[in-house]
Amino acid sequence: MDKKLDEALRQALAPCEEADFWLNQKILNRAAGLAENKEDIKEEKNKMGIRRKKRGLSAAAIAAAVLCTSSVTAYAAWKYLSSSDIAAHVQDRKLAEAFLSSQAFIINETQNYGDYRVTLLGIISGELLSEYPHGKENGRIATDRTYAVAAIEYADGRPVPDTSEEAYGELEFFVSPLIGGYNPALYNIADMSGNYTDITEDGILYRLLECDDIGIFAGYDRYLCVCEGTFYQKEAYIYDEETGKISRNQEYQGLNALFELPADGAEPDFEKAAEYMAGLGPETDIQKEKLYASPGESFEVHAPKAYKKGAAAASYALQFTGNPYAWGKDSLTEGTDSSGFTKSVCGHFGISLPHDSARQREFGTKIENLEQAVPGDFIFYDTPAHVAIYIGDGMVVHAMPELGICISKAGFDEISEIRRIFDNSGSSSVS
Repeated sequence: MDKKLDEALRQALAPCEEADFWLNQKILNRAAGLAENKEDIKEEKNKMGIRRKKRGLSAAAIAAAVLCTSSVTAYAAWKYLSSSDIAAHVQDRKLAEAFLSSQAFIINETQNYGDYRVTLLGIISGELLSEYPHGKENGRIATDRTYAVAAIEYADGRPVPDTSEEAYGELEFFVSPLIGGYNPALYNIADMSGNYTDITEDGILYRLLECDDIGIFAGYDRYLCVCEGTFYQKEAYIYDEETGKISRNQEYQGLNALFELPADGAEPDFEKAAEYMAGLGPETDIQKEKLYASPGESFEVHAPKAYKKGAAAASYALQFTGNPYAWGKDSLTEGTDSSGFTKSVCGHFGISLPHDSARQREFGTKIENLEQAVPGDFIFYDTPAHVAIYIGDGMVVHAMPELGICISKAGFDEISEIRRIFDNSGSSSVS
């Protein structure tokens, strides 16, 4: 896309006054409905050409937007693929049609923070919206789901790496619905059966996310946050425990976009919403039982002599408990994330590791289960990517958002892999 044309359109579509948000919704939904009838949708999706056709037809929507909608909404409708396009891109025909229906909200709101520009394109909640139903751990199919699409790009116009490029692996974004009245550090997409798919097109990353239906929270304030990292960033947002309101931390220097989600007109059912949140309790409120675990003030790491170096590493790591968490950092005193923590601990013992939990899995020797683990072993988790150091007695020390460097039960989340970084001779198994 021509950068000068891009900026010229942004400026041209910048009236002094902004139209009513709900008028924008009606106009854009109407434009989408006129642009495609059902047969057109089927034909175009079979050719995987929805995004091309909608771009060609977008002039009518832009014309209406210039006359009747805000500048940001009009600009977004011109520049980005639509939520329906993204659903079609992942070959979910049913969801693509749903995003074109009156049930969906076309939002197209853009926010610029840190190095990024983020646009919330659309959101929809309801029953059986996708061709790919989400299965729960108990084997039950989740029929009621929420789907949203956000576009993330560099504010300076640099292209975001394609998902096929190695550099894409260095990008980490946390995108999640948040519910007013519930601490977002404890209640977010990680606990709401969430997952996502990333797509890159024309240097823009599009994230299609899904989670349990937030439509049950009619009557609540509802938000969608976008920040860097794989966890919710407590420093990026402010949660008012008295009012339940969630807001951006204006002092935060990085990406901390926060969108207020529209109400869908449904009647509030506060009892049902509270029951749902209570059901998340054992998983979401794990800090009470598993993440606030303490081995006692006089805890000492004990291991056979064959594993003395691993035990020494575990003992060394323990002295930093209570120090802060900081995503992307590796300071044991000023702030670190989980892989930065393990990297710096090993660095003290002359072992060089990458600042990446996925790549750290490539080092050492695989251990079959927790019963065979010894102090100093690395414990890896997948939801999201995380690494901790085993200290014995079923416990680990690690860097956690909200808590900083802390001691937890090793089973605070499902263990995906265990690696022994120090071999039986007491030396490092990492060259």
